[in-house]
Amino acid sequence: MMRFFLLLMFSLLACMPKQAVNVSKAPEGLVSLSPPQAEDFVFGPGDVIDIKMWRQEDMNMQVVIAPDGVISYPLVGRIEVAGLTYPELMRVMEKALGKYYNDPSIAVNVVKVSNQKVFVLGEVANPAVLQIENDLSVLEALTRTGGIDPNARTNNLLLIRGGIDDPTLLTIDIDAVFSKGDLSQNIYLQRGDILLVPSKTIVHVERFFRRAQSVLAPFLAGSAIYRNVSGPGAQGTSSGLD
Repeated sequence: MMRFFLLLMFSLLACMPKQAVNVSKAPEGLVSLSPPQAEDFVFGPGDVIDIKMWRQEDMNMQVVIAPDGVISYPLVGRIEVAGLTYPELMRVMEKALGKYYNDPSIAVNVVKVSNQKVFVLGEVANPAVLQIENDLSVLEALTRTGGIDPNARTNNLLLIRGGIDDPTLLTIDIDAVFSKGDLSQNIYLQRGDILLVPSKTIVHVERFFRRAQSVLAPFLAGSAIYRNVSGPGAQGTSSGLD
């Protein structure tokens, strides 16, 4: 599935017009990026968590968040976890267990992360889906995908953020990082981001953005990444993009 998805993306790039133009400024409808605030870690399907309860060893267990975003825990039963941040999960657990224990003391450790993925596509050596294990900057993502191709337009990297149905469309000038030391362009990627590295031959950046969005939408709409990206309480199922 992932190979087919990448082949479609390459086809999109290949079909664009071949006349190069200067698009050093973001076109209408797109904005230049400033560093976003750090985003809280959000749990999702496939993540493995270790739950411990003080002085209640029979309640200690390691669980995998199911594809529907739920875990099962003794006494309280099913708990919707997908879309919750760490503090939110702690509050939900303590409230649920408070029906059975006085002031329950809970510790939750993240054992394995599976749903914090970003997509890096276009003019890079090895387009890929990357797992965010710690902070992942644009430069690190480009390095992990083998670096930018010589045919790439590096002053207008394109970022789709916030879901494929109603995205925020952004541009990143990675040239400014090297030529001016402008680290504000080396932003940290967030779960579900799609980073597109366009070719120098792209004529109209915004049109390319819209066309890329229409091609990607059918393949990403069912992804658990996007069904969980909107916030607490969202649920999703796994997709073939892993």
